[in-house]
Amino acid sequence: MFTDPLQPFTLVFVGHATADSAARAGAYEDAVVTLYADHGAQLLYRGRRSDDQDPSLPFEVHVTWFPHRAALDAYLTDARRVALLDQFGEVFTSKQVVEMQTISGLST
Repeated sequence: MFTDPLQPFTLVFVGHATADSAARAGAYEDAVVTLYADHGAQLLYRGRRSDDQDPSLPFEVHVTWFPHRAALDAYLTDARRVALLDQFGEVFTSKQVVEMQTISGLST
């Protein structure tokens, strides 16, 4: 179930990439996450599997905070993001996006 469209929420992205597409996937993500700030979103965490790990494990994981549903919608339809998708093509073999309910916050 999605949050109230006016309330902030957090999404987790998990993307899988092959050895052949990993460099392209990394370059795409390097470019596309810079667009978050223009939509009021904050990248809370971005991580990538270690080179020595099983390539069937997720390649990249993001935790992103959005101020409201319209911010996500604007990000998804951003012409620059669409252009990057056209430029890089589909870089992930599979991906999941999960809206998370906060149980406890990040510790400092």
